[in-house]
Amino acid sequence: MSLFKVIYKLNGTIAGKKRSFWNWYTKNLCVYSGVNFKDLDSVNFYGRCYINISNKSTVSIGSAFVCNSGLEYGIENFESKIRVADGAKLTIGDNSGMSSVVIGCYNEIRIGNNVNIGGGSRITDSNFHSLDWRFRADRELDRTGVKTAPVIIEDNVFIGTRTIIGKGVKIGARSIIAAGSVVVKDIPSDCIAGGNPCKVIKYINEVAE
Repeated sequence: MSLFKVIYKLNGTIAGKKRSFWNWYTKNLCVYSGVNFKDLDSVNFYGRCYINISNKSTVSIGSAFVCNSGLEYGIENFESKIRVADGAKLTIGDNSGMSSVVIGCYNEIRIGNNVNIGGGSRITDSNFHSLDWRFRADRELDRTGVKTAPVIIEDNVFIGTRTIIGKGVKIGARSIIAAGSVVVKDIPSDCIAGGNPCKVIKYINEVAE
C-alpha cells in the first residue's frame, strides 16, 4: 500500500471519529441545555456547532433534523451557531436541515417541516440595537428598547445559500428563496422570490426543474 493510501485511510478514520464526537457532544449539550427532541437518535450534528441556549428559553427540535457545520460538511467555511436568549422560543420541525447557519433567537423563530436552509444563511428576530441614535451612543441604553418580532418559516420552504432573514418575517409554505436574498417582508406561499429586498419573482404551481 502506498504512503498516500495510508494517509488517506488515516485521515478518513480521524474524520469519522471527529464526526462522531461532535455529534455526541452537541446532542448532549442540547439535552443539558433543556432542548426538547422529538427523536434524539434521528438527529445529527455534523461538524462543530456552537450552541448557546438560555435555561429560561424553550427549544423544540423535530425528528431527522440535520445541522451541517464547517467546510467539511457544507459549502461555507464556518461553523453553525445557534443562540436562544432568555424567554425566547425556537421550534424546528421534522426532516429539516441547515448548513453553516447562524440563528439568533430573542423572541420566537419557527421553522417548519421539510425546510432546507442553505449554507451561510442568517436568521434573526431582533434588531440587536436601538433604532434611536441617542440610545446607541450609550452601551447600556442601547440594550433597552430593542425591537424584536417572530420569524415564521412554513413547511417545505427552500432557502438558498447566504440568505438573510430579518425580524417579523413570514415565509409561506413551499416557497423558494433565491441565494443571497435579504428577506425583510413577508413572502407568500408557492412562489420563487429573491433579491434585496426580497420580492416575488413568480408563482409556482408545480415542481420546478
